[in-house]
Amino acid sequence: MEKRFAGKGVLVTGAGSGIGRAIAVRFAREGARVGVNYHRNSGGAKKTLEMIVSGGGEGMLLPADISQSDAVEGMVEALAARFSSLDVLVNNSGIGSATSPDRVHEISEEDWDRVMAVNLKGCMLTSKAVLKYFMKQRSGSIINISSIRGLLGNPVLASYCASKGGEVTLTKEMALDYASFGIRVNCICPGFIDTEMFQVYLSKQEDPQAARDTFSKMALLVRIGRPEEIASVCAFLASDAASFITGVALAVDGGYTANGVREIK
Repeated sequence: MEKRFAGKGVLVTGAGSGIGRAIAVRFAREGARVGVNYHRNSGGAKKTLEMIVSGGGEGMLLPADISQSDAVEGMVEALAARFSSLDVLVNNSGIGSATSPDRVHEISEEDWDRVMAVNLKGCMLTSKAVLKYFMKQRSGSIINISSIRGLLGNPVLASYCASKGGEVTLTKEMALDYASFGIRVNCICPGFIDTEMFQVYLSKQEDPQAARDTFSKMALLVRIGRPEEIASVCAFLASDAASFITGVALAVDGGYTANGVREIK
């Protein structure tokens, strides 16, 4: 594989599983030195690092709650000191409501605040911490991993939709503010992706296979996406091949948002 990111420093938040892991491993395969951020999933983050090292790459574990500014600043400083460069940030961390139904009349303030703190504030804080490096070197790429739920509503996902929609518009705003510094800011909005989280959701359904089939049919390509497919798009957006792309919110969803909601038969 081409080493498009040889010598580059990359930070991926929420890299202990799923899309974050696939992104971290992809950048490492292309020569980047990768910071693997996690909060609670230490076992998953260690597995991600093992995959990076076993593939001949270089990485480091960066435990931090991205909703806390001191933790974020310390994480970014540690990465910059270890790798002597910081070139790409992927804001991937994301959560949903933990204990209450995610509808406005039912969600607890605690759950709402935590979703916003991780999904939106965390995106802002991590971007803020890396921007001082990017602005000084007058280059850099920030990629925010939002969701199709940042583009379309969904029942019982009030805080999630609001936070992911905020990521989409924050992407466009940051693209405006930092283009003059040579910094590109883009957003990926994944559809239904076959991650551990998605598999757990399916396992809780009365008929997991029927549920999987239904989600597959929602995409025009009639299948569930793979984390590696999101990672490929992420690597493209961070590369010189995308040097004229900024401020974009790109749906990677098998065509789901092209038709809104498909009739499932």
